[in-house]
Amino acid sequence: MDQLFTIGQLSKLFNIKVPTLRYYDEVGLLKPAKINRKTHYRYYSTQQFERLNVITYLRALDLPIETIKQFFDARDINKLEAMLKEQKLQVQKQITALKNIDRRIDARINQVEDAVKSTLDKIEVLDLPAVPVVYLDEDYRPNDDIEFPIITLRKRFGLDKNIFLGKIALMVSRNNLLNKHFDSYNGLLLILEPGDLGDATGSLQAGKYVRIRFHGTHDTAAIQYQKLLQYCQKHNFEIDGPAIETALIDYGITDDFAKYVTEIKIPIKSD
Repeated sequence: MDQLFTIGQLSKLFNIKVPTLRYYDEVGLLKPAKINRKTHYRYYSTQQFERLNVITYLRALDLPIETIKQFFDARDINKLEAMLKEQKLQVQKQITALKNIDRRIDARINQVEDAVKSTLDKIEVLDLPAVPVVYLDEDYRPNDDIEFPIITLRKRFGLDKNIFLGKIALMVSRNNLLNKHFDSYNGLLLILEPGDLGDATGSLQAGKYVRIRFHGTHDTAAIQYQKLLQYCQKHNFEIDGPAIETALIDYGITDDFAKYVTEIKIPIKSD
């Protein structure tokens, strides 16, 4: 007669938790060779070691219990091959998803570091590349609840997982800038980055921009717009599109108002 092992002994031999072995029994994946009717103790024989080895291997490949059961029911080479190929496809999808997450994490780290190290209250002239965006034509005022238009943007374009720090920007039209109407925003956009899912509906134009970063929020941005307009006038820069205002650090990640950083950039043309 084959040597029998208690569930505890089997657990130690295969480094599998006792509750897991009990679960395998309950779902019919690995039945004990013998159960003591009085004590209800489970006993396993060496003949079951191979099956448990296969189960352990397939679980290490992250195959679901039900799929493994189907394999044992069929006990067929073609079934195993098809099962492993399907699992490989799923793993490749997970790898792609994780790579995208990794790229998005890098983007957030770089953005936070860049915002923290910002030189504040200094106007800069920059050459910037085109940036893909998803645009929502939605008026907004600083005292309005911005969460509602953000939800509208998410639902309309299926972007539930893409809304995060520094990715939402507000737009002030060229006309409003020239008329010094800084308290009315004419659009909301989501800035897309490597690793983001979803298609852009437009882009921020490439070219020269004047930019300023400052402590504060949308509520305190008016004076910064005035500085930028005065700078453009002084240097004979023509405003070439809407201003883009982005909260780089705000209440979403800190309660310390002194650490808030907002950025405003305006596309320009020089004479």
